[in-house]
Amino acid sequence: MAHADKDFVELRTQHLTIDGRSRAGHETYFRVRELGVALDIGRCPDLVVPLAHVFITHAHLDHAAGIPFYAGQRKLQGLDGGTIYVPRESADDVRALLAIQEKLTGAEFEVEVIGVAAGEEVRVGRRLFVRAHAAPHRVAARAYEFIESRHHLREEFASLASDELAQLRREGVAVEEEFRRSVLLYTGDTDRGFLERCEAAFTAEVLMIECSFVAEGHQDRAARYRHIHIDDLADFADRFQNEAVILTHFSRRYSREVIREAVRQRLPHALREKVRVALP
Repeated sequence: MAHADKDFVELRTQHLTIDGRSRAGHETYFRVRELGVALDIGRCPDLVVPLAHVFITHAHLDHAAGIPFYAGQRKLQGLDGGTIYVPRESADDVRALLAIQEKLTGAEFEVEVIGVAAGEEVRVGRRLFVRAHAAPHRVAARAYEFIESRHHLREEFASLASDELAQLRREGVAVEEEFRRSVLLYTGDTDRGFLERCEAAFTAEVLMIECSFVAEGHQDRAARYRHIHIDDLADFADRFQNEAVILTHFSRRYSREVIREAVRQRLPHALREKVRVALP
């Protein structure tokens, strides 16, 4: 896909194609093509509008300013509804914001705003669940874990023929069991407390985690503004079991060269081998 924005990035992992952009204080949004979802919305680029499920991590404008535009574009383009998931603490205010936009524009939006509490799961499609995690930040925030649900034959029935299995099913025996696979965890903005408290961060197939600060001397700034410094990731380096760790939300004070050099110099080899940066 052609895109004029030099900060636009497309990343491919074993099972996912992720595109979007992320710079701290400017704009953050991603589309995950295989899951059909948006992660944050930024100013609402065109590629987000067709997606029926948008997961907003928190209400800061660089992540959420495009919510009214999304609602308006869905209406204008004749698209059914659309669902915006936000931290439960923010849901009423987001609805109020949309109501004001309806009043100002004379339009009636059809999007649904769903507030999600930490620990809560929502279902998106037949086989995809999304679990919300608490993400410590300066405002109410959620990380979202995308979990694929499949069913497979219970081990004790693996040697049976198909007609035997069919008979057991007729008798009401549960011959299959649910298998869940965490395919993606997206943190949005958070601080190192997330790594201290969320085991799922280390076991999801793909982890997308903010890394706003990378320079020496900026550790205190990261802590003050509730963001992650690259040294925080290094402190947990031996715990990351993920296939890929995608770093997002770098401060615009850093050039691409500075960011890539920090990854090379400040992360242990075992983690560095997994790391991708959300830069072109």
